Amino acid sequence: MTAQGNGYVDQAAVTGESLPVEKGIGDKVISATLNKNGTFYMTATRVGENTTLAQIIRLVDEAGATKAPIARLADKVSGVFVPVVLIISAITFVIWMLSGAELESALSFAITVLVISCPCALGLATPVAIMVGNGVGAKKGILFKTAEALEKAGRIRVVALDKTGTVTKGEPEATDTFTADGLDESELIAIAVGLEAKSEHPLARAVVAYGEKRSVKGVAITDFEAVTGKGLKGKHNGKAVYAGSLDYISCVCNVPSDVKQRSVALGKQGKTVLYFAREGELIGFIAVADAIKESSRRAVERLHRMGIETVMLTGDRRETAEQIRETLGIDTLHAR
Repeated sequence: MTAQGNGYVDQAAVTGESLPVEKGIGDKVISATLNKNGTFYMTATRVGENTTLAQIIRLVDEAGATKAPIARLADKVSGVFVPVVLIISAITFVIWMLSGAELESALSFAITVLVISCPCALGLATPVAIMVGNGVGAKKGILFKTAEALEKAGRIRVVALDKTGTVTKGEPEATDTFTADGLDESELIAIAVGLEAKSEHPLARAVVAYGEKRSVKGVAITDFEAVTGKGLKGKHNGKAVYAGSLDYISCVCNVPSDVKQRSVALGKQGKTVLYFAREGELIGFIAVADAIKESSRRAVERLHRMGIETVMLTGDRRETAEQIRETLGIDTLHAR
């Protein structure tokens, strides 16, 4: 979570004074947080072995300590195989001695049997493979909870990918705006920035950046609430304001057909349209574009060569997501 410096946490224990609490983007900070602007106060609620980083390290250690099903099978086979090999080696030694061979030759043949049928690989190969697999995965940012999960990874046939920030760069930019009749564009942007400044979504940051670029400050928003998977809502000067997808905004106001057609056209260009409404009336929309990562196409192609089906999951509109799906060659899309 990225703290923007527009929220404060009560930190009397550290500063000796009580600070105002504003629920929103600045009320929770986790490891690796970047403060991009302004200042904020925080209190450490988890330290040492209770931190997220410590839990990740513990997770990796536990994965290395667990046994995969194939390792347990190897242990069972070794439990039978080792005694059998020792018996065969002993029989070989006895046979050569009874046939009149010298002690040195008989020992050589017996040891040869042990070396050729050495059972050590059964007990060592799997743990070493698991250790190496966990190490390589960790370097690439992939953590396996157990050795069994690592083994099952080899049998994966479908991979589901998020869109924003996964196949795309996650650094979208606002490209187009539309305002309802009689509304000034700066007023639309001010309301949009006021709402989106409290959101953690990458698209929200694009709207805030657009407001900064146009030197438009966000209005004060109260009673803010993020409606998961749909949008945002709050109040400005006692009036309810909303931001979100077409489906969400359509529930609070009427969206004219010509506006929908405009948004569909933008969606076919790979742009995401964010709608805004106030007191039951549409006030406009802002279109945001997120560039596709250069590595995404190569990743999808490699998955296909491995015989793995690719699926993209997104809360975005189908028109926008479909354009990205076609560009990357992803097999299946589940939008909205």
